[in-house]
Amino acid sequence: MPTLRDKFAIFIASRICLNPEKKDRVIKKLKAAQKIGVKWATPNFKTTRHDLPDGGKYELAKPKKEKRQRNKLIMHIHGGVFIMGLTNIFRNLAPVYSKAADGAAVLTLDYRTAPAFTYPTAHDDMRQAWQEATTVLGYNPKDIVLVGDSAGANLILSLLLKLRNECLPLPAAAVTMSPWADLLATGNSYTANYKNDVMMGRKKSKLDLEENRQTLLNCGLFAYAKDADRADPYLSPLYGDYHNLPPILMTAGGHELLLDDTLTIAQKIKDAEGSVEVIIGEGMFHSYPLFRTLSTTAKKDFGRIKEFIKYHLAD
Repeated sequence: MPTLRDKFAIFIASRICLNPEKKDRVIKKLKAAQKIGVKWATPNFKTTRHDLPDGGKYELAKPKKEKRQRNKLIMHIHGGVFIMGLTNIFRNLAPVYSKAADGAAVLTLDYRTAPAFTYPTAHDDMRQAWQEATTVLGYNPKDIVLVGDSAGANLILSLLLKLRNECLPLPAAAVTMSPWADLLATGNSYTANYKNDVMMGRKKSKLDLEENRQTLLNCGLFAYAKDADRADPYLSPLYGDYHNLPPILMTAGGHELLLDDTLTIAQKIKDAEGSVEVIIGEGMFHSYPLFRTLSTTAKKDFGRIKEFIKYHLAD
């Protein structure tokens, strides 16, 4: 059961509510959220900003006082339904991830966002960031762990599928928090959790289950997909094949719309005899581990994420 601290975090998350029944306000609210001024708390890190070939960017953070040189990298891909860009909220995770991996560098992707840029722009930026990491920066794929939430987790899963399909080296492991992997919204949780999801649903909705689904599919949250085929496995990784992938840790909130995206992909990995660990936060919301400073459950499960990263980037 959610603790008192969990309930407080749920209340805070509810203030972010992206009511799909007010579809014209969704994009404006996300863009407004991007401007929230959160302190960039990385005083002991040197962060440099770089351009990718087609217009995307990335930031590379390294500890200023490294005890030893580590040729390890965490690629961090932020969420925001492909609409909200990189914010200080996500930048503040770089030192946290680095410390978990004993001083590894952290590459945070700043991909181009909708509605100005639609599919496959962000996915192309993700691929270019991977190329940058493994060629220009010279990191061995086996010394890289990918970690991201929501749309960022979509980009991670898509990249894994593409690298595997092209017979290219894969990273050591990946972490996905509440991956948005089915842009057709076919999972039962998209309707069953519509009134439970404090971020992307609506508690007082008067619509029936199918109306909930159609309202969601037609709202501004799907601006990135535009006219693309939403069943494309690279846009909706849920429809991909999950054989021969590296170990993946997946988390999701028990009350979120996207719950079945995680459960379905995890089952695919198990059926393919792959390595997957699944953490479901009972009564929790979308990307809840990111609320680690507010919630007891989030803190515990974010701790498991850090342990996973440390294990797969150990010397």
